Amino acid sequence: MARKPIRVSQLNSYLAKLIAADGMLSDVSIVGEVSNFKLHGSGHVYFSLVDDTSRIDCFLSSGVFRGLDFAIADGSEIVAEGYVNIYEKGGRYSLTIRKLFESGQGSLFKDFEQLKKRLLEKGYFDDERKKAIPGFPDTIAVITSETGAAVNDIIKIISTRNSVVDVMIYPTLVQGEGSAEMIASRIRQVNAESPDTDVMIVGRGGGSSEDLAAFNEEIVADAIFESGIPVISAVGHETDFTISDFVADRRAETPTAAAMLACPDTEELREDVEALMSRLSNGMARITSRNELRLQANNMEALIGKLKYGYEERRTHVTAVRETIKDSIRMKFDKAAYRIHGQNEKLDALSPLRVLTRGYAIIENEKGRAIGGAGDLSAGDAVSLRFSDGRAGAVVKEVKMGGRNE
Repeated sequence: MARKPIRVSQLNSYLAKLIAADGMLSDVSIVGEVSNFKLHGSGHVYFSLVDDTSRIDCFLSSGVFRGLDFAIADGSEIVAEGYVNIYEKGGRYSLTIRKLFESGQGSLFKDFEQLKKRLLEKGYFDDERKKAIPGFPDTIAVITSETGAAVNDIIKIISTRNSVVDVMIYPTLVQGEGSAEMIASRIRQVNAESPDTDVMIVGRGGGSSEDLAAFNEEIVADAIFESGIPVISAVGHETDFTISDFVADRRAETPTAAAMLACPDTEELREDVEALMSRLSNGMARITSRNELRLQANNMEALIGKLKYGYEERRTHVTAVRETIKDSIRMKFDKAAYRIHGQNEKLDALSPLRVLTRGYAIIENEKGRAIGGAGDLSAGDAVSLRFSDGRAGAVVKEVKMGGRNE
């Protein structure tokens, strides 16, 4: 006879009591590698401890976290002491940590760093070999899980932003056994079957470090490096990097960001084109208007009018200058005539001929030279007397020397 069915909550409550009563589970020490580390706003810390095959969720209170004297992050290998309990509402068990000890770096982190170093030395990360993402792609290939949220996000974003581009989906496993090999195979398939594809998006949604392990495999890195088509790595985590992120031509934080990076928004392009056309039209209108004004200003009638105006203006200027010159010359002549008249009057006043009009005469010898005094004469000399109105001849009868009054 079948047992009477119980409710889910009853089963979880029963399991919680069993776990609480188990002495081993109430004080357990576990070594493992930190994965999916998250610091909550309350100060509490949530993460998983993982090994090669398994994982367990862990809770670290803010008080214990503040008391740590070392830093923990994804990839850290630690020893955690605490107790196992079950969250009855969700049916999940976890480890509540009382004490935490540093053990070293985990194997997953060490493998990641070793592969990263090896690929870096081989030139897989060099910027010189990275291909540009086309600005206006016709075809985009998407390699991701066909059932995950990533593929839906990518298709939604691309169809919303761009109705022209074609999207080809290549479904693949993105975690678990065989996923790395399948991702690499899909990348090579796109290159072989559709080499004209403009860009390829390779990725998945978020997850823990072990969930993203396939994108840290060398086989995937080789396929991305060898791809002739530009590759956008779109592994859904914003803070950590995978090997695929380093090798890819571009890295996007999320699949949504990858879709936005892969194709332009046609509506934004249309608005940009319309804005440019408007600017071009306005610019052409301004140029046309300016040239029309120049044409109007330079038509034949206006040109003739300008020439006539310029000619009249210059003729008036020349006439004014000519009159100014004439006035200046006339003034100079008048001044010169006035000075000459004054000099003539002075000369006339000083002229000895002027003195003759007052009853004086000039005595000259036979050679026509003026005789300056009585000492120049002798009795019997013939002289000429020059008056203002004529001449008269005379002979000197005697010469007396002496003063004026003698």
